[in-house]
Amino acid sequence: MYRSNESVSSQRNGRRANAAVRVSRALSARLALALLPVSALMALSPAAQAVTATTTFQVTASVVKACLVTTPPTLGFGTYDPNSSTPLTSTTTFNVTCTSGTAYSIGMSAGTGAGATVTSRKMTSASAAVGSNTLTYGLYKDASFTTNWDNSVSATGYSGNGAAQPLTVYGRIPVNQYSAAPATDYADTITLTLTY
Repeated sequence: MYRSNESVSSQRNGRRANAAVRVSRALSARLALALLPVSALMALSPAAQAVTATTTFQVTASVVKACLVTTPPTLGFGTYDPNSSTPLTSTTTFNVTCTSGTAYSIGMSAGTGAGATVTSRKMTSASAAVGSNTLTYGLYKDASFTTNWDNSVSATGYSGNGAAQPLTVYGRIPVNQYSAAPATDYADTITLTLTY
């Protein structure tokens, strides 16, 4: 078959053009990859994607019941006058903190006065004459002075809530105690017992 020189030349030029296009496309692809950020290249690679695995574990603890109590300030009555028609009163407060739901009791001793009981406590004067050196008083749980504060060590209705719970001690000295000799040092020491 006879082909003219122009036909052969045209075919050669077409092949050259196609080859140039292929080379140009390859260079463009390489240039595009070179310009991609590292993160994009990593995203294109299946091997670079993170693989995770999960599991669980337990965390445990035990809580024991616990309580603490603050020391009450001094219960100071001030000056007692036997002629007064009303008892001399005073208060002091303290805090109890217990774990939530923990039942507890607060007991108060009879004190250190000779012959004292939890219903009839006695302050004593070291400077007054023996036999005339005691002053009777009482400790109560309420402002109406109806519930005596005894030395109970069993649950008495108190229950912890996890926060500090303030408790007030109400003190009262009865009237007409003329047997107590005048002195300025009447005192007693009470032991407070927290049981839970």
